[in-house]
Amino acid sequence: MKIAAYSLKELGGMYFPNSSARSGSLQLKRWIVINTRLSTALRESGYVNGQRYLTPRQVGLIFEYLGEP
Repeated sequence: MKIAAYSLKELGGMYFPNSSARSGSLQLKRWIVINTRLSTALRESGYVNGQRYLTPRQVGLIFEYLGEP
């Protein structure tokens, strides 16, 4: 999987391909909140609540903690 900048909707669609874009992004956000180590790493990388696009570094962190979609 290519590490690049993705929107939360795009990334949510990759992790939850059978869900709507909105539902997939909400489910991904829940996974991020539940995984406290990932939440901490994302905040340290500059992530803020309400952010719609993830940097390649943030996407890499998600892949590292959750596995590739």
